[in-house]
Amino acid sequence: MRRTIVFIFSLLYGAAAFAEPADSLWNRANRSYSEANYVEASALYEQILSESGESAELYFNLGNAYLKQNMIGQARLNYERALRLAPENEDILYNINFAKSLQMDKIDEVQEMFLTRWFNDAASLTSASGWSAVFFTLLALCLILLLVYFFTRGDRLRKLSFILACFALLLVAASFVLGNRRRHNQLKNDEAVIFAPAVTVKSSPNSSGSDLFIVHEGLKVKVLDNQEEWIRIILGDGKSQGWVPKSAAEVI
Repeated sequence: MRRTIVFIFSLLYGAAAFAEPADSLWNRANRSYSEANYVEASALYEQILSESGESAELYFNLGNAYLKQNMIGQARLNYERALRLAPENEDILYNINFAKSLQMDKIDEVQEMFLTRWFNDAASLTSASGWSAVFFTLLALCLILLLVYFFTRGDRLRKLSFILACFALLLVAASFVLGNRRRHNQLKNDEAVIFAPAVTVKSSPNSSGSDLFIVHEGLKVKVLDNQEEWIRIILGDGKSQGWVPKSAAEVI
């Protein structure tokens, strides 16, 4: 019996030692980064990502570790993924701009229309789950105000509750639209980052197509179409487009 108990405890200890907690890995990764061991830091951050899931902070630190290794494509990719989870984070925006300054391609990007930019900024005020909470809270408030309207007798109170219910209903609709926009921005897969040091953009999805221009590591592009082992991309200027091998880019 005693041997059985000892055996069970040894198994439990071995399992605990094998499954290292995520916070311990996080501390090891941060320590490796502070000690300028960027290869180990990036490997540990990648391990946390595969085992514990994504977060803006994790993508940001992973981008920093890759940037220190001069891996501009990997750095830009992780910064962009961090930005989708935390669109208003100034540190992420700053590091994206810094990574852009290091890439070879300097593209005059087309600016979003004011209303589109305002809409995206409004959607970024909170997360998709945050908008869901706002939606259900406002919906409950709207129902309560309607109950007040239908089950009270005072004319002034009924009129006020009806006006407030209509206003709350408008906010319900707005929160629904903004929540969907936030979710769409977070889950969209129509953008990619060039990973290859240099890749020739072709006129057709095959190696025999005409050479159009060359793009380099770290450039963010929009994906328009894909066929087997090729994707059709368009640059930020809204004009230059063509086909590159899928292996040359990574979808954000």
